[in-house]
Parts: sequence; C-alpha cells; structure tokens
Amino acid sequence: MRRGYIPLLLWVLVGGTACPHAFGKGGTIDRAVLKDMMESTEPLKLTDCGQATLQAICLPEKLVECERRCWEALAAQEDDE
Repeated sequence: MRRGYIPLLLWVLVGGTACPHAFGKGGTIDRAVLKDMMESTEPLKLTDCGQATLQAICLPEKLVECERRCWEALAAQEDDE
C-alpha cells in the first residue's frame, strides 16, 4: 500500500464514522445554520426611540422622518402585544 493511501483511508474512516452528528442533515452544524437564519429573518423589535437608538439605525439627513416612523412602529408594536 502506498503512503498516500493511508491518510486518505484514515480520513474516510474518521469522516464517515465520527462526524455524521455534526455534518449530516439535522446535525449540529445544520441546526446552527438554521437557527442563525431564523434569527436573521425575525423583524426588528424596537424598545425605545431615544437619540442613541435613532443615531444607530437612521441616516443623519433623515433623522426627523425616522424618529416619526420609529414612534409609529413602537405604538403599533405595543398594540399587537
């Protein structure tokens, strides 16, 4: 047996027996990616419309309009709860 086949054989054995829980469908990595995707698609929930929040999420030239929309969204969010 050539020397190149030994590492390949070991890789196939380890990858085929020790890692399905991580890489398989429904495995650790699959679940982590799904969780990240679900969190990134959730709508942003506002907790306040203070200056620090507005400066973080709004463009400076649209600050007044953004503040108005923030208060409207916050009121609608409170009505839904």
